[in-house]
Amino acid sequence: MPFTGDLEHLNIVDIIQLLNTTRKSGIFSVKGTKGESRIVFSNGYIVGASHLDNKVRIGTVLVKMDAITAEDLKHALDIQRKAGTNRRPLIETLLDLGKLTHDEAFAGLKKLIDITIVELVGWKEGTFTVDTDVVDVAPEVSYPLSKMEQQIGLDAQMVLMDALRIFDERERDRQNGKTVPSDEEYFADVISPEGTDADGPVITADDLGLGNLDRLECRIPSSSPDIEVFDPATIHRQKIEETMADFSDSEREAFVSFLESSASSVNTRNRSARGAGRSGALILLSEDELTKHSVMTICKDEGVLVFSSEGEKELREIVDECIKIKVLPILVFDDPRAATGLLSGEEILRIRELVKRNYPEVPSIQLASPHDYTFTVRSLHDGVRAVFPKPLKGSRDSTFITDTIEFLESLNVYIKSFFSEPGSLTAPDSTPARLKDRIASLRRPKAPSAVSLALLKLVSETFERAITFGVRPTELVGEKAIGVFAEKNTGPTAVTRLKIPRSKSPLLRQVVEEGHLFFGKIDDKALKDSLFEAIGEPADAAIVLLPVRIGGKTVTVIYGDFGDGEASSVPCDELEILADAAGLVMENAFYRKQLIDRAQR
Repeated sequence: MPFTGDLEHLNIVDIIQLLNTTRKSGIFSVKGTKGESRIVFSNGYIVGASHLDNKVRIGTVLVKMDAITAEDLKHALDIQRKAGTNRRPLIETLLDLGKLTHDEAFAGLKKLIDITIVELVGWKEGTFTVDTDVVDVAPEVSYPLSKMEQQIGLDAQMVLMDALRIFDERERDRQNGKTVPSDEEYFADVISPEGTDADGPVITADDLGLGNLDRLECRIPSSSPDIEVFDPATIHRQKIEETMADFSDSEREAFVSFLESSASSVNTRNRSARGAGRSGALILLSEDELTKHSVMTICKDEGVLVFSSEGEKELREIVDECIKIKVLPILVFDDPRAATGLLSGEEILRIRELVKRNYPEVPSIQLASPHDYTFTVRSLHDGVRAVFPKPLKGSRDSTFITDTIEFLESLNVYIKSFFSEPGSLTAPDSTPARLKDRIASLRRPKAPSAVSLALLKLVSETFERAITFGVRPTELVGEKAIGVFAEKNTGPTAVTRLKIPRSKSPLLRQVVEEGHLFFGKIDDKALKDSLFEAIGEPADAAIVLLPVRIGGKTVTVIYGDFGDGEASSVPCDELEILADAAGLVMENAFYRKQLIDRAQR
């Protein structure tokens, strides 16, 4: 049955994550004084959206992205009108006409969903409806949903994180006195006055024309007396009944009351903190539904995003996105639950080692059985920040509820204290102890590319945007980036396409040939033209160019600027020390590889 409620009881971020983690299908509608927006879900993936009052449609988005021209759109709409009952979706029509590629169609849908969520995140008042009965797939459907999700479904967690980044940037600009245009103003030049620039009230998976999806039915929910008024405890009660069926009604109700009180206090803080920016993220690797639901409920706090992951690939994607937007994540690994598989002790150790090697600055917490002494000691030896004893069903069933509540309360206190500690990805500390730790972090990775990435992350602690360039005989080629996004907000800039000719930039030639750090304001036209055209010009002209040398030759240059923020003090001496340390580690890695190659011949 559909349910409706007020945003003061459950904020939009929570609803989107809830639909994702519970793998729901349906339409999430939000109504406020400005109008109504909808987001379409299929098995937890976002497959469509309609912007506020349908003012911004998929056609306007594609024109604004330069994926199609206004004439292309008009032509496609004319074909649709003349087709009558045989009318095909707009994007499918554009694909057939050869005016649009599949990648552009995918990017257009993502952009529409991004701007829809950005608009909704800022809403402090309004009502919402979640109708999980409106997306039906016929039993004889020949196109599996799993394939649909991989091809055109957008991961709700990734979309949400990108939308929150854009929202925070807008809020920061507003606080700094900058004018931030509304979506309607931004798209005004391509919005049709007749409102016929799209393909129906909701843009769905079918509009992409990427598969045989004509049996997917998406119906707009109509007002009905059968809609249930949302009770914040309902979702908790349903989940607890599913995961704790062996316990009595009174025991389950006690746990529901605990979750409800935790969620209520968190939502109160979130409403007061909305728009203040986000300081961290908690990423939970778990297959246990009770653990996922409980941790995501109690650990949502001011400025902290909570995500769940069920695999290594998804985990790495979330960590990468966090680092790109300079959000400090902490990883929580669930306890080993089986002899083999994702949460076996062996697999957890492997993933923890991978994280430690590729993301040395990202801390982790391990949950473990109180009886597993060996695994606990091994976890602490491997460098996890803390090990929490997690109650297990079957060992102390008479006190399991009480034990679990105490466990969750303790974990929540620890998470709060962690994010309140001084120091983060954006708070550099040049004390000798901190410098020692940073040099140590450069020594942990084994591969030169991982060392270069670790140094890039350290540079990003001071600079809003940072890019690693590989030095080639005639040019510098982009490799990795943090904090750099495309001007049109269609996703991270493809830094591998950034190429800067060495011959045309006197400043680059000097840095590469002499191997000395440069920090200051630049008037190098060639560098500006090659770089700022792709990533946008920073608000402050001060930049850093940090060379990394091996055997007296510059192999990498790291670029950094302050983006839209204000310039701050830069620890130039410390950065040079770190670059020298990185160069030595890379050089040793190359020598080791040469020795191994010779020994194998």
